[in-house]
Amino acid sequence: MASMRNGSAVLARTAASVAAMLFVTDVAMDAAHAQSGTVACTIVNRAPLTSVTNPPPADRQEIMDLLHRYNWALDEGTLVDLDPLFAAEPSYELCNSLLLQQETRSGKQQVLSYLDGLKLEVKRSAAGTRHIESNTLLNAVNADTVEGKSTVLVTIQFSGIETPVLDYTAKLASTFVREIDPAKQAPAWKIKSLILLADGPKIVLRAR
Repeated sequence: MASMRNGSAVLARTAASVAAMLFVTDVAMDAAHAQSGTVACTIVNRAPLTSVTNPPPADRQEIMDLLHRYNWALDEGTLVDLDPLFAAEPSYELCNSLLLQQETRSGKQQVLSYLDGLKLEVKRSAAGTRHIESNTLLNAVNADTVEGKSTVLVTIQFSGIETPVLDYTAKLASTFVREIDPAKQAPAWKIKSLILLADGPKIVLRAR
């Protein structure tokens, strides 16, 4: 019984430490975003994809594999894994549920550096993430451009607790283009743009 009580006490202290760390992170990110959130999210210019024209099966499979590789790279990969997934000139945008921009990045170097910075923050917290994507719709704009939207749920697993913590839920609006892959010297589907639209008005994300 004493051993069980000691174990419960350790778990309680760990949970309290995690909560305190998340609170500090929330405060820091609130300060960082204090001057943001005044520009409309570009998602307001996109069609809602209530109806879609599916791309050919081979293209659809390649794009879905690309999306899955992106999420796995966020959880387990490195910049080396992320780099070949993006088009030559990609963009990334983070918005809140009020449809206001919180973060924007353009160009491959900026996008990759931003995503790598987020991964480093998670690692410094002795944590791991799990990106879960579902309900993906794809709409063929033309032969070489496809727009998509997905539901995203992300959890963080801290080493000191057994149950993962919900980080956020969001809609991911994506654009994929077919362009020449420098490594293969052949056409391949790449991520052209990502717009992450969080389900809450207050952005406190520890993993994207």
